[in-house]
Amino acid sequence: MSHERASGRAIIWLTILAALLLQVMPLPPAVAAARPDWVLLTVTYWVLALPHRFNILSACLVGVVLDILVGGTLGVRGLALSITAYLVALQYQKLRHFALFQQFLVIGSLSLLLHLLIYWAEYLSNPAITIDWVYLQPVLITPLLWPWVFWLLRRIRRQFKIR
Repeated sequence: MSHERASGRAIIWLTILAALLLQVMPLPPAVAAARPDWVLLTVTYWVLALPHRFNILSACLVGVVLDILVGGTLGVRGLALSITAYLVALQYQKLRHFALFQQFLVIGSLSLLLHLLIYWAEYLSNPAITIDWVYLQPVLITPLLWPWVFWLLRRIRRQFKIR
């Protein structure tokens, strides 16, 4: 049983690693601004599916790693992902039973919250930072990918019997 638990933990963290790589992968300037929040989608799925295995502290750790990868202020994305993970964990039983359109709205709201929290925290350390609509493009793209990310991660979870 311990071996299964360890391999399940490894699979979860491999999916997080894949999301981190997708989040920082170089893209052409024309589409870079619309990069989806891969990390948010993956963290949300694992908190929703297995809140006892992937929790707020895990989300914070992932956010700090993301801060390091993007060269942002240390802890900003950790704080933002922790807050979004907390909101998902708080209502995970209800969210699991939402219709696809409702989940679409929740993921869009979480993405907006994430971007506004990151902007706010970065602004506190550098008031010269400004915000425009381009900064919020991922808020429109991210929810569109939720059904596919959910399907893929659920399939991975079931195939490897992660509980």
